[in-house]
Amino acid sequence: MNNNKKKALVLAGGYDQIALINELKQKKYYIILADYLDNPPAKKEADCFMQVSTLDEQAIYDIAKTEQVDTIITACTDQALLTVANVSEKLHMPFYLSKACAESVTNKFYMKQRFEENNIPTAMYKLYENKIDKEEFQKFNDFPYVVKPCDCNSSKGVKKVENIEQLKGAVDTAFSLSRSSKIVVEKYLSGYEISIDIWVKEYEPLILDVTKTNKMNAGTGAFTIYQSFYSIDDISYDLQHQIYEISKKISKTFYIKDGPMLVQAIVQDNDIFVLEFSARMGGGSKYKLIEYITDVDIMKLYTDFVVDNINSDIKLSNKKKLYEMDYIYAYNGVIERIDGFEKAKQEDIIKEFFQYKEKNSEIRQRLISSDRVMGVLLEAESVEEILEKRKKLLEMTQIIATNGKDIMYRECFDIRG
Repeated sequence: MNNNKKKALVLAGGYDQIALINELKQKKYYIILADYLDNPPAKKEADCFMQVSTLDEQAIYDIAKTEQVDTIITACTDQALLTVANVSEKLHMPFYLSKACAESVTNKFYMKQRFEENNIPTAMYKLYENKIDKEEFQKFNDFPYVVKPCDCNSSKGVKKVENIEQLKGAVDTAFSLSRSSKIVVEKYLSGYEISIDIWVKEYEPLILDVTKTNKMNAGTGAFTIYQSFYSIDDISYDLQHQIYEISKKISKTFYIKDGPMLVQAIVQDNDIFVLEFSARMGGGSKYKLIEYITDVDIMKLYTDFVVDNINSDIKLSNKKKLYEMDYIYAYNGVIERIDGFEKAKQEDIIKEFFQYKEKNSEIRQRLISSDRVMGVLLEAESVEEILEKRKKLLEMTQIIATNGKDIMYRECFDIRG
């Protein structure tokens, strides 16, 4: 190792952290990566790897102090933000979120309370700690509801329930997953879901993109994102105004003066209701989608901001094109090989592809974002062109298991055209 290099401790080793590490390498940092998995995707990009949970605050503190790191950073993930903020504060290192702010944006228990106190529109909800008693269960009579652990990521434990028995099962699961034994039960809102990527400067939000989020519900009640769709014509002026005003209120309420925000919301009868938000960039390779839509290299912007305290001015291009990010899952099996995606890119059917699972990865479910096998980015001039490209992509690609069968899950996609 070059002793003149600064050291960066990167928390979480998912696919998006590869782009973060590459930005840090451009700045000549020595990279120490921490992740609870033994072989996360970003491991091969790091100079040093330590298998430790990013939620183990004491272990991360010990690494940072022993290695005398210059910065602690994560990207595109929720729960690690709290560890970064807490450890940075203990070591008197700068970070864009204080400990108190990080706690409120990574825990739905506090987040929902702040929404209500500051008139930020959200679904009707109740918060519970440790248990829900028998009498309380009888008060739920306006199904469906959504049950969420207050401090998990990747949609773990989030379930839509249609009756009391489903509610009881979902509540038990949510409590078992919550590290703080806190959950939220909220009224299910019909409508369509949007995801809003934002960059904040001096409490002023710049809306980078608004994408429609499509989720599959394979009979389990779980919400699994399989598609994000962008069209500049999809959002009316009134909705754009609401999005801006709500984003500004969130940034002020949670004291997010500068940096990224991701807001997830439901549009119902031309009104917006915030489901939740985080002070981070969207995951699932969303940084690349933002770059295509706006011509803004959001990962570079973020790294400059966190590491060098530079919050650059942004000029958006907002191209008049359609963009779609599709996430591809698989049936259960062990992956032998993944075919056709490189050819699809060469033939301009897709602009980019992202491989989240390697050979010999075992697929056991398709319930949460960490179960994704692939991600693909499509660009088109019309909905008809998007449909045609999507159809060709699904016809020419395969995920082959060790038993020789194609286990790619295609059923969620519209392949008209």
